[in-house]
Parts: sequence; C-alpha cells; structure tokens
Amino acid sequence: MTKSFTSRRVLAWTAPVALALTALAPALPAQAATKPTPTVTTGPVDKDLNGDGVADLVTVGGPGTRLASGVWSALGLKSRKTGVGTGKVQTPAINIGLLGNGVGDASGADFDGAQVITGRFTGSARQDFLYYYPTGNSAGAAILLRGAGDGTMPSPYNNQFSIPYEFLADANGNSPLQLANAFQADGVDTSIPDLFGIAGDATNGYRLGYHPNFHAPGLYYGVTDLTNPTPTGAADWQNWTIASTETASGVALFLRNAGTGHLYLWTGVTMVDNGDGTGTLTHTQYRVATNWNTGVAISTLQAADINADGTPDLWTVLPNGTYRAYLISGLSSSGTATVTATRARRLA
Repeated sequence: MTKSFTSRRVLAWTAPVALALTALAPALPAQAATKPTPTVTTGPVDKDLNGDGVADLVTVGGPGTRLASGVWSALGLKSRKTGVGTGKVQTPAINIGLLGNGVGDASGADFDGAQVITGRFTGSARQDFLYYYPTGNSAGAAILLRGAGDGTMPSPYNNQFSIPYEFLADANGNSPLQLANAFQADGVDTSIPDLFGIAGDATNGYRLGYHPNFHAPGLYYGVTDLTNPTPTGAADWQNWTIASTETASGVALFLRNAGTGHLYLWTGVTMVDNGDGTGTLTHTQYRVATNWNTGVAISTLQAADINADGTPDLWTVLPNGTYRAYLISGLSSSGTATVTATRARRLA
C-alpha cells in the first residue's frame, strides 16, 4: 500500500475515489436565524479561522477534558498597541460542533476522542477542520468538515467528507497514532494539504510517514515511509507528538517527547523522494527547550505563528480545560530558545 509521492501525477485520478460521499442527512435540530455570509480575507496566516490575520485556537471537548463534548473554537486576540496576536484568545470559547460530524449521532459526542487539525483541506481560501480518531469505534478513520470562514462550521450535512482507515494505514495495516498538516512539503501542488503521521508497531518499529493528497478533498492513498530518526537520533517515534504550521519561510514541525521533556522545532521542512518508496524530510533542527512540560498530559498541542514574528509558537490545552501560549524567540543552533509562557486561562 506504500506509494511514493511522485506517483500522484499518474495516479491522481486512478486512486480509489470511493471516498465517502456525504451521509444522508437526518432531520436537523431547530436552527437559529441564518447568519450573514462571513467576509473571508485570503492570506498566509495559518490557523486563521475568521480571516482577521491572527491565528486562532481549536480543541476537542468530551470526557477527560472539562469541556463539554464538541469542538471548541477560540479566536485569537490582537494587541491594541502592535496589532498582532498576543497568545490570548476570546473566552469563553464557542462550541461549534453541536451538530455532530455528519455521520454520527448529530451531537457534540461525535467528536469525543478525536484529534482536530485545521487547513485548507477543501482547496478553498477558508480553513477547514479535519478530525482524526486514533482510538475507539472509528479508530484509524478521519472526517473532514468545511469551515464557514468565521471560526465556525456550517451544518455538517453536505459539507462532510469521510476518510476510511484504509486510506491512512501503513503497509502493515497500522493506523497513525496521530496526524499533522504537511501543507505542500513535497512540492507537488494539489491545492490541498498533505499529512504527516506517526505509525507502526512493536514488531516492525515506528516511523514518521508522509500521506500525499490525490487532488480531491479527503483523498489520501498510501503513505511514504520517512527515513528520518527522531530529533535525538533514535527510532522511538511512538514517544513523540508532532504539531505543524506554515510561515513565510515554509513548513515547520514541532516535536515533543512528553517523557523526557525534549521540545524541538524543524523549520524549512521539505519532503524528498528517495526513489525507493521511501522519503526523507530535509530541515533545520532547533532544540527549543529541555524539561518542557515533562510528564504533563496535553490534550491539544497546536502550532502557529501567534505573534507574527516569523517564528512558530505553541498553544497547549490541558485536560483541566485551561490553555496557555508559548511564544518562542531566539532560535539557536548551539543552545535552547527563549520560551515565554502566558498565564494559564480557562477556555470556557
């Protein structure tokens, strides 16, 4: 099932296209009056859900999060002095997932246990929402929902694309432990982002993978195994968490080991085909911090250039329902960076 990304130009329209058609719509609950169509500003700011030029924060609620089941959207706040993001968000956050994912029970519980990532996954200027289920009844599958362009989602019905687990599994049938937006890191412009994933098993080992998109929303077929070791030179990818963003200088990938507290950043990430069914990520590596939130459970790790200084930053959401921004500066090839944490605040 593993396929090199170069095959996309040939297989773009021969790959399986049985990609879940939108589910039949059950009767919808009563809706409020229709809101005006939002004005969307097209720009390079990743994670900007409402087009105001500032990155926004999204997390999933449900059991163990102290947030009600659903999807919580919190728009980033600008500094009155500088006009750029501060790391603070509008609270209380808004639960935008109350109508469900379009294939479940039409409730916020449809998202319980999911991971959410954002990106232009339908090829438009708006940020969409991709939900991946690493465990549970839907383990290995994902659902893509269009974004409304104002920080919310329209009704999921007729705005939903399902991604079967077969599309994301590796050659050994292992589903990813997690996914991240890979943007166009391989240089093949399909107008729809590719994906990074971590997958494997105890027998065959764990590795970072690259999931190319085949020119259609939700159409990911096969995975290119990447030869890169972890930032510390090991192969224990199952112990790492990834979060990605894109700035003017290209794709950036944070890598966190919760057990050791290591936090690294790869910038200028490019996927290079090795010609043998594998690939390699070229990048510049920075050690951001040591002993960073060691052993701390983090529900959501989201990367974005929060304060528009060209250096990627991080938001965390903890299981107690609080969020915090970590603004990063002073990247160094010989030492750690400067990490400035904002005060922890409740999302809702």
